[in-house]
Amino acid sequence: MSAHRQVWETLARLLDRVENSVALVPPAPANLELEIRKLGKTQLKANLLVEEQTAQVKQSIAAAQAAQEQNSRLFEAFSAERAVQAQKDTLEAILPALDGLEHAIVSGQRYLRTRDRAAANPNLTPEQVVLVSPADRAVLAGWLSGLNLVRERLRAILEAGGVTPIPSIGQLFDPYLHIAVGTSTQLPVGLEATPNIIVAEERRGYRTSAGVIRFAEVIVYRPA
Repeated sequence: MSAHRQVWETLARLLDRVENSVALVPPAPANLELEIRKLGKTQLKANLLVEEQTAQVKQSIAAAQAAQEQNSRLFEAFSAERAVQAQKDTLEAILPALDGLEHAIVSGQRYLRTRDRAAANPNLTPEQVVLVSPADRAVLAGWLSGLNLVRERLRAILEAGGVTPIPSIGQLFDPYLHIAVGTSTQLPVGLEATPNIIVAEERRGYRTSAGVIRFAEVIVYRPA
């Protein structure tokens, strides 16, 4: 066999192999571009859905965190309010005891002045002399001094809690601070004859920076 014939036979075999290989590959569909577009749209919708769901999840997490923070603030505010109310109740419970001490001190001082005047009477009986003796007076004065110490201690507790007395005598009547329980046409020494000026205090009032704890009960001047 000549060399040319061998070359042509080899080329023929190679062509047959190439044709057989091409025949094994399935033909591309005519609507391949349409299918690709559909797949692209489907993928786009899926991506958008995932993004939307992710955004919803983030919003839900943010809302839950905001609700938790709000609940924490409300709890702190409620706890602080309860603490303030408890402190206020404690301070208010001190006021009646302080009132009793002040009444006892005023009464004791009045009695002390009365017995001092009686001690100046030269016509006392022996029993009366014993009652107004210096020793008896010293006992009474010591008792009043002890009451004063207790009163000042209670006042210090109130002051430490931000509770201060409401000014009354010599002040103009203020309905936001005082309650008028009576009127008087008499003026204490040193006060000017001004209508609605407070001339006496029946019960002391107290307040804090947040407001009045107890209104002052006062006597108001009214011209005759």
